[in-house]
Amino acid sequence: MLIRKMLRDIAGNKMAYLACTAVITIGLITYTALQTARDNLFTARDEFYEKFHLAEGFAGVRSMPYPEVEKLREIPGIHVVRGRLVKDVRVLGLTEDKNVYLRLISLDDRQPYPLNGVKLLRGSFPEEQERGILLADKFFTAHGLNLGETITVIIEGRKVDLTITGTGQSPEYVYAIRDSGNIFADPQAFEVAYIPYSVMENLFNLKGIVNDVTFTLQPGYEFEDVEGQLKTRLEKYGLESLIPRQDQPSHAMLEEELKGLAKTSTSVPLLFLSIAAIILYIMLKRLVESQRGQIGILQAFGYRPGEILRHYLSYGLLVGLAGGILGGLLGTALSMSMMEVYREFFSLPDLTGNFSLKYFAGGVLLSVVFSLAASFQGAKSVLKLKPVEALRPPVPSFSRKSWAEGTPWFWAAFTVTGRMAVRNMLRNKGRSFFTFIGIAFTFSLMAAIWSMYAMMDIMVLDQFTKVQKYDLKITFSQPLPLEAVRSELQRNGGVKVVEPVLEVPVTLQNLHRKAEVIALGLAPEGELYTPRDKEGNPIPIPADGLILSEQVARQLKAGAGDVLSLTCVWARESPVKVQVAGVIPQYLGANVYMNREALLKLLGQGSVATAALVSIDKEQIPALKEKYSTSKYISTIEERQHTIDLYEELMATSKYTIGIMALLSVFTGFAIVYNSSIITLAERKRELASLRVLGMRPGEVMEVVFVEQWLIGIGGILAGIPLAYAMNKGIAAGMSSDLYTLPAVTTPESLILALLGTTLYIWLAQRWVARKVKGLDLVEVLKERE
Repeated sequence: MLIRKMLRDIAGNKMAYLACTAVITIGLITYTALQTARDNLFTARDEFYEKFHLAEGFAGVRSMPYPEVEKLREIPGIHVVRGRLVKDVRVLGLTEDKNVYLRLISLDDRQPYPLNGVKLLRGSFPEEQERGILLADKFFTAHGLNLGETITVIIEGRKVDLTITGTGQSPEYVYAIRDSGNIFADPQAFEVAYIPYSVMENLFNLKGIVNDVTFTLQPGYEFEDVEGQLKTRLEKYGLESLIPRQDQPSHAMLEEELKGLAKTSTSVPLLFLSIAAIILYIMLKRLVESQRGQIGILQAFGYRPGEILRHYLSYGLLVGLAGGILGGLLGTALSMSMMEVYREFFSLPDLTGNFSLKYFAGGVLLSVVFSLAASFQGAKSVLKLKPVEALRPPVPSFSRKSWAEGTPWFWAAFTVTGRMAVRNMLRNKGRSFFTFIGIAFTFSLMAAIWSMYAMMDIMVLDQFTKVQKYDLKITFSQPLPLEAVRSELQRNGGVKVVEPVLEVPVTLQNLHRKAEVIALGLAPEGELYTPRDKEGNPIPIPADGLILSEQVARQLKAGAGDVLSLTCVWARESPVKVQVAGVIPQYLGANVYMNREALLKLLGQGSVATAALVSIDKEQIPALKEKYSTSKYISTIEERQHTIDLYEELMATSKYTIGIMALLSVFTGFAIVYNSSIITLAERKRELASLRVLGMRPGEVMEVVFVEQWLIGIGGILAGIPLAYAMNKGIAAGMSSDLYTLPAVTTPESLILALLGTTLYIWLAQRWVARKVKGLDLVEVLKERE
């Protein structure tokens, strides 16, 4: 009988229960999908790393004899160490739209490879003396290449044809980016390829030489345990970088994604489940109050309070089970789709989607626990209700005049119906507060999500339109005389401005904190690269001192005035002391800035440059690129517009995800406001019917409800504005990493959109209530208590 009663009650108010179930379902979709995706990524990563022996440390040197590498095993803590050649080369003839580069990595003669192995996906490894390469599979696919086909690369100023023997993937380049300054991978423009060491040493004229060392550690040792001795041993070979696995760009990007998934997979589901729990609590509380007479009859029939409580808990149990199962199934389907997206970004060969019983069952349990807890809080009053009390209406409560009624000028501003609304709102503080919180949350959630579009645009476009204003960035394969660079590039047609820059890897240390970063030496009068503050104003490069990006400053816990220790392989004396002149925002990458001449003086170097920024007529760019296409002094030519196009293309995927989140926020907001209206109608049905009986038309009756809801709505919207700012700060802090910073921006456009959305919800909910009021059976409503 009680089950039939429950089903009848739910059917009578099905839209409210459906909305509550939908909110739970959304929470469980995010929980199941994100947790499953995170686990799949973890599993695929760990298996790939272990099976193909990803190194735990990476060192770059200028030139080191091959036989000397093995001697590094004498350092306590070093387990396996390998030397190799790593060189970036330009690829010709694949596409005219982009500069295409490959990172050639020498293959050890022995197989299986003890470190950084390669999983063969197609074809075969190149033979020892064969001028062939094993391409990264994404590069092979992106350019539509075939096995046996040749590609042309520039090596030491010469065109060299290499035959494609196969394709593969390595754990070292799960996410292939050239350096930490690039956060988006583009398989069409950059990937890796493997070539036998014996072939590579001849092509680069580096007989018996390596420029890259990788190693693993013995159990019980940390990177810091071997770092000092490694530095000492490698400095004489021109140590350029020495980083642990955690700082390796590919691993760092994958880690950031996993961290983001871990944060989102717990916070978002809890948010939605909390909203659903509040809705369920209010609904059950209202239901128990409205069914006071029925509870008394049940008790009179012999039902014990515990049985009646279990009956009301079954409402929450049904909603929790329905939301949990539906959310689990849809979340599993979503996780499968997410795996497809992740396979496009990360080269993890065993990355597959699957059904996770653990998260499906866990999600259902979580949903049921939240629902039962909320239902218990809403229905626990039945335990105290005595049959004799339940069978008679509750004693009306009397309250004093509210502050509004005691303020004559304020009270006079309302009509009679307005006064009824204000009085009702202040005398039902719990219900008003719930509606207020719901509207504030709805408004702030929409504003925060809409602002994410602006956050991403600012993060990417501000860097490439306001800070980096050059057309081309030409990076040299070795430091070149500064004036010679300027003179040479200035002679090309269409060149307007040439600004040589100095980019050097440095290690900064503040007490025990360290950061490996690129120091960028800029000309103080430069126009093509102008760091800016948070307000967008150009920051002058000081004559002396170091400017830190916010990421580096956070990493070092350093601020203006602090003196840092700077170590650089280029410095004649190292370490040297340098004072922090300021901290600036940098949304992409993590650099530090200095006056170019001051940096050269600090390092004890002559007037040299490692790159040049060029402003040039767009139609002259192809000619300049063609002229230097085979130059052995030029490593890369980056076209800024191509980088912007790539970012915008890749950002489209992220914006699609934000669009889905915005839709979820729209639906959640509607569910909150709609449920609030339903509760209002249920609680005040008798009161509104009484007004109709007294002669008020439906429109006049609804005016009482409208005034109340709009007053609460305006308050909720006003409270939602600072809440939106706080949410955006939280989102920006949560999504920012050492590689990029998401600016905490709340735009006026997002606030206007949130205002329109919230207003629309309230209006739609009122239309629904008005329809219900119009259709009230006055006789039935007024005799309910009899």
